[in-house]
Amino acid sequence: MLERSFTVDVLKVVAAQFIVWHHFSAYGPMADTMTLAWPQLMDWLYRSARLAVQVFLVVGGYLAAQSVMNKPIKHPVMSVFKRYLRLAPIYLLALALISLAVSVSRHSIHASWLPSVPTAWQFVAHALLAHDLLGFEALSSGAWYVAVDFQLYAVLMVLCHTLQSDKHKGLSIGVALLCVVSMWHFNRVDKLDIWAIYFFAAYGLGVLAAWAKRSKSDTAVFWFTVLLCIGALWLEYRTRLTLALVTAVWLVIKPKGMVHWTPMKRVVHRLSNSAYVLFLTHFGVIVLFSAMWNTSHFYDPDMAMALTLFAWLCSVGIGLFLHEKAEIPIHHWVSQQSKMMFLRLTN
Repeated sequence: MLERSFTVDVLKVVAAQFIVWHHFSAYGPMADTMTLAWPQLMDWLYRSARLAVQVFLVVGGYLAAQSVMNKPIKHPVMSVFKRYLRLAPIYLLALALISLAVSVSRHSIHASWLPSVPTAWQFVAHALLAHDLLGFEALSSGAWYVAVDFQLYAVLMVLCHTLQSDKHKGLSIGVALLCVVSMWHFNRVDKLDIWAIYFFAAYGLGVLAAWAKRSKSDTAVFWFTVLLCIGALWLEYRTRLTLALVTAVWLVIKPKGMVHWTPMKRVVHRLSNSAYVLFLTHFGVIVLFSAMWNTSHFYDPDMAMALTLFAWLCSVGIGLFLHEKAEIPIHHWVSQQSKMMFLRLTN
């Protein structure tokens, strides 16, 4: 189990860094300056590094499936609500911090990528993880993923509750069917990219990868889904789906290593645990460094790269700090309060 966790940790850490660098290449005057000196690098970061979100989707499905493996879902609404309590508190704190960073930087940044002054209803829509569905402008670059992850988890819980049985065969087949329908049709319709069904192709592959070693039938379902995924790529090749497929297959066939902790594994584990907070908060760092760049009147590409590297390190450090000093304490407090509330409701 430790080795599998380390594999997932590595995937999360690497994918998170690619996403952060994609956003560093997409927003701010430092990105524009670096493009003058390294156009090919910046173009690759902008166009290709964002594909790392597919790794997050597969890993998200993988971890969600592990959490419900061999465990009946009797109250799917309660499970979904617990997931909301897991995602939302630090997400809302990050949005508040980013809104503060935007507010203090607005006078020095005049660009379309900077979010508008948030309204009360806009913040409520974000709190409900429905801002895209309701047509509100995003307050942060990572807000859309949190909403989609929540949708995907809700779909999985409904499937687990509806199709669960002693042998799990029906559930695996149901997940595989929805996964195949997504990769053959819905994942090809770009306007559906605010809905879970668009991303279930990658998420479902992660779910099936987690269950693949549970039984021979689950293994067969996974590999049959892989074949159908290859067929979907033949129908319309998508790099994002290819990356999701490779990630899921690797999670299933990866070689076993020695199960022991090392200093490197501990560092990777900490970075993996803080990846969610890093994903949520680094946009605020981009805003603040962009404001500093504009007010300092820098223009040298080497200086832009140096400051971007420093901003990246700051983002990683802030992610670690807020994970350990805010996310974990808030999660523990919310868990205790929710357990007391659930006990009152069931008694």
